Amino acid sequence: MATSKEGKKAAKSEFFTPRATKLKESVASQDGGGSSPASPSAMETGSAATPANPNLEALMSRMADMLGDLSATLTARLDAVATAIRSDIKEIGERTDRLETKMSEFADAHNTMAEQVETLEEKLKVTLLKLADMEDRSRRYNLKIRGIPDSVTSSQLTSYMTDLFQSLLPDATPDLLLFDRIHRLPKPPSAPVKAPRDVLLRLHYFKPREDILRALRDPGALQPEYDHISVYPDLSKATLQQRRDFKHITAILRNNNTGYRWGFPTKLLISRNGTIHVAVSVEEGDKLLRDWGFGDHPPQPRSQTAPRRLDPEWHKR
Repeated sequence: MATSKEGKKAAKSEFFTPRATKLKESVASQDGGGSSPASPSAMETGSAATPANPNLEALMSRMADMLGDLSATLTARLDAVATAIRSDIKEIGERTDRLETKMSEFADAHNTMAEQVETLEEKLKVTLLKLADMEDRSRRYNLKIRGIPDSVTSSQLTSYMTDLFQSLLPDATPDLLLFDRIHRLPKPPSAPVKAPRDVLLRLHYFKPREDILRALRDPGALQPEYDHISVYPDLSKATLQQRRDFKHITAILRNNNTGYRWGFPTKLLISRNGTIHVAVSVEEGDKLLRDWGFGDHPPQPRSQTAPRRLDPEWHKR
């Protein structure tokens, strides 16, 4: 019984024995239990005397050479790339410097031209005012009449206007109301279809023209048969446009019972408290209205035609 138990125990211990241990024991049993081929002392002596593997040393040496070559190659390539980058950066810097200098010159040249344009605009404005004044002076003897029916023929215009002016100036003789020419004007596109064409006439003498315009300032000056007639001075388009710019000022002056009249070149002569105030521009007229307290009157917007100045954004370092 004891023998069978010991056999089972031995089989169990053999089952849990590692395979490597079993192989060693099997080799030892086949060797006949002799001594190992080399004792520990002999192995130690042999390891000290035997040289290292020459193939390994050659491989390590070759790898070291390859790493050195790779490092040298990378260093050379990086130096070349860095040199090229520095060259490109230097070239870009020089080009940027030239561009900055050129743009600064362009800005200065533009500002100089802008100043010259403003000066030329002022001179042109003065010239146009003088030209408009000359044109208005050439029309000083003219009158424009609106509302004469088309039934009045061209041959009847002289007698028709002479009768109208004599009704305004009873003391004027026909010789004083002499016409150099009289004719109808083309109808402007903005005029109503049924509206008669305007009539333009030139008086031979200047004083009757002024007397006629002065008499028309009275609302009841025209007789009933002529109440559909309107008489205007003949002015250039430039002067008419300039007077339109003063329209809001003249409306406020009329609402405040303040007298005014037009001057040449276009200016507004305002009579207030026995003093004549001259407004050459719309801005001056607006300022006078604000100083007199004629309501809350904001200045009219004016178009800005002055060229814009340029500020150089690049500065040479």
